[in-house]
Amino acid sequence: MPAIPPAILKKLYVKGSLRAEGDGFVLSLQNPIAPGVIQGFKGLTLDGKTVPIEQVHIVQPDGQNVPAGTISEQNPVHFPVGATVTLRASGVSLGPGDHQLGIRVVVKDVGPLEIPITDKVE
Repeated sequence: MPAIPPAILKKLYVKGSLRAEGDGFVLSLQNPIAPGVIQGFKGLTLDGKTVPIEQVHIVQPDGQNVPAGTISEQNPVHFPVGATVTLRASGVSLGPGDHQLGIRVVVKDVGPLEIPITDKVE
């Protein structure tokens, strides 16, 4: 059982930010909860299908683009309260309609979390 309930984790997602871009898609997460340090990116699913981790990047608030597979205790992503990070996935088509996503991360002092996202793309 996660230390943070899914209803709270859903609040990280910036509603309406999911959109097709280039050969993939982007979405934004904003931290309204508490300062966090992401020490691992463990997976991304789109409509039940796994997106290969090498196709996922995190754009930090300072604009730095970090390959998701390189995030670790030694190379964490800091996620302060009020900050927005952008997740970019390439090589995955995103058509119009309803979509379900799951983002699995490991957060310092919290442990593994899965962030559930549901949104509609026009």
